[in-house]
Amino acid sequence: MEKVVAIAKMSPGIVRFYFDSKAAMLVASLQFLASEFEERLLVPVAQLKSTPVAALELMVDLYLDPDIASPRKVSVWYAFWGEASSRQEYYDICGQKDESFAALVRELIERLITETSQPHLDTDGIALGLIGVLEILWQDFAFQTERNIDRAHAKKRCMAYLRSIFPGKFPASDDRPRPAHAATAAAQFAGWVYDDAGIHVMERELLFPSAWTVVGHESQIPHAGDFLTIDIGTERALVVRGPSGGVHALRNSCPASPHALAANRSGRFEGEIVCKLHGLQFSLDGRRGRGPGRVDLSVLDLSSVDGLMFARSANPKRSAEDLRTPRVWFDTDPPHSLMPLRPPLEVSVAADWKVVVEHWLESSQDLSASAASDSLIWHAAAVNDSCWSGRLYPRLVDCVAMRSWRRQFIAPHQLLETRPDGLSVIQVLPVAPGRCLLRRLDYTVLPPEDNARAVLYLAQRLGPYARRTTLDVAESIQKGMIEFGYEIAAGGGGSPAVAWFRERLAARLPALAPVAAAALSR
Repeated sequence: MEKVVAIAKMSPGIVRFYFDSKAAMLVASLQFLASEFEERLLVPVAQLKSTPVAALELMVDLYLDPDIASPRKVSVWYAFWGEASSRQEYYDICGQKDESFAALVRELIERLITETSQPHLDTDGIALGLIGVLEILWQDFAFQTERNIDRAHAKKRCMAYLRSIFPGKFPASDDRPRPAHAATAAAQFAGWVYDDAGIHVMERELLFPSAWTVVGHESQIPHAGDFLTIDIGTERALVVRGPSGGVHALRNSCPASPHALAANRSGRFEGEIVCKLHGLQFSLDGRRGRGPGRVDLSVLDLSSVDGLMFARSANPKRSAEDLRTPRVWFDTDPPHSLMPLRPPLEVSVAADWKVVVEHWLESSQDLSASAASDSLIWHAAAVNDSCWSGRLYPRLVDCVAMRSWRRQFIAPHQLLETRPDGLSVIQVLPVAPGRCLLRRLDYTVLPPEDNARAVLYLAQRLGPYARRTTLDVAESIQKGMIEFGYEIAAGGGGSPAVAWFRERLAARLPALAPVAAAALSR
């Protein structure tokens, strides 16, 4: 008891107030360890069950992480197990933890066997082997000091076991430290986080499905049957106006096989959505399928803010934060009477999407937070008239109200720029590890005869977020980190917006632990 109160920095009376006996205090300690194991390992790994390779890699990382597998904690686990035969409370808590872990390992191995088409493999035997490898390494940790533990080598041994059974699925380790589970955020990511296949899978599985993405403006689909299609990162979206005037967001994919029902960016359906390949027909709301199987089209979440349409994957089990609509991001309405100025501009970028976003945020000034925690706003009271573009722009838009320039970053991947002449939406979408797609959607309030395209050209020069020179810098940053191993500055070189972005990513992705690059290189 003296040891406990000394470590807890409490008086013996306070400890006795909360615990009737030493036995009760020990049970509470074991319950704490079990809860920590569930929250910091079982939950984040279970979220990746649909991608078993990434889930198993993360499981190995977390199981051997110093926050869970420190010599002290491992010794405590084994001490409780040693007493489990005589204490039913210990047996129940330890047993439940082991059963839950074993069930998760078995399910992931079973999924991987199915994915690799190897039904001859023994699911139980492989799962038991992986658990045995991890347990042996834990025992080794218990008899060493932290300074003497080579965790990177321990992870190599586990991955070598998996690689021997599933060749080609687990790439050989390159001695880079893997991400540790951490809810606390730092101002810096390790460079390899921007080019890692496992991180890429986690982002697509856990981050982008809940992200609202601008898909267009209602003025682009004025009549029944008019449609737009767009890739929003984790979905192919089909936005169509129904016969009663309502707008529907559907998955642009045939239920029989995942080919796009509408290949063009825009167009019009004559009364029905038709898959000529499989003979399927759907009403414009996608819910009354006709033909073999009578399968409906999957419905996506759709929300509109003064005609600006947002879509995302549908999921009935969203958190309270994810239930919010895009309306919370707007402290002022977008410009009225917006019309599309040109087809979306799309550019492939040889850089991770996070690099592009951080490059945007480094230049932000005079930040203010919106009503939602996942949005940053910065204003420009007037156009900088020190350059040719800045002097000419006001003269060309003098026919409209001089709305201030307003730039708003909406996490995780969109920048909205509101100007006197209209609105631009710039998006970055993950395509592959270290690669992304940049898209720009431009809308104007100016009639075509009022130099709308010339004004947009000037606006692009004054807000160069999608210019080729900006993307060249992002690609150069990517190359410097990955090919040359150069370190990135903590907090984006002192930018509070970059630090905010990294902290938010760490909060949404439990396995993504931002750590100092200097510490990683040691």
